[in-house]
Formats: sequence, C-alpha cells, structure tokens
Amino acid sequence: MENYNIEKSPERIPSKEEVLEVISRHIKRDISRAENVAEMKLTNELSDEQGLYLLEAKVEVVGKSGEFIEYLYMRKGVFLEHNSSLETTINVMYYKDEIPVSGWNIAEFNSDKGELEDVNIGEKFANLDE
Repeated sequence: MENYNIEKSPERIPSKEEVLEVISRHIKRDISRAENVAEMKLTNELSDEQGLYLLEAKVEVVGKSGEFIEYLYMRKGVFLEHNSSLETTINVMYYKDEIPVSGWNIAEFNSDKGELEDVNIGEKFANLDE
C-alpha cells in the first residue's frame, strides 16, 4: 500500500502594499462616479508573525457630515481580539449619518493564483433568481 503524503505549502499572505493598491483602485472608481472623497486614512492595522491580518481605512465624503466609506481587509484565520475570517477578503461599507447603508466584498484572495482579485458584483448576484 502506498503512503501519500500530500502537504500544502502555506498560503501566501498579501502584503500591505497589495491591499492598499486594491483599495486605492476602488477609491478611484468612486471618484470617477463623481463622489467627492477626501484622502484615505488608515484607522487600524494589525499584524502577527505571518504578516498583515487586519487593515481598516476610512475615506470621508467631502461636504457631507457623517458620510464616509470604510474599507476592511481581513486575512483568513482566527486572531487576537476576537478577529476571525473564513476567507481573505477586502470589504467596503458605505455610511450615511454614521450608519452603514450598504457594503460588499470588493476583492477576494485567490489561493491558486496567490493574489487578491477584484470581485465582480454582477456575477455574485446573477444566480439569485434561479
């Protein structure tokens, strides 16, 4: 009887620069939709011995008090401070009067390719009626 030892190498972890590049690309799309947004501010960043596992960024909507856009990167795993995620993703949340009004994933980590990929929202919701 043969003994198969199938070991997976550790999943590559996106760098802070890769995460910020995806977020910046999304912010540029918001600006192109004629939203007046200010510069992005990092509001929280947590790392462990493997690298970045949480990054939060906030972008104010200029001239509209209480309106802002929040981005959250979370690496797959269970971490300190009760942070956990089943997938490595970047989410966006839109706030009005400091209350979340909408949000979704903008990127997911593709472990086969070893990179963050933009999420096509249309594909995500295309099969809901079936």
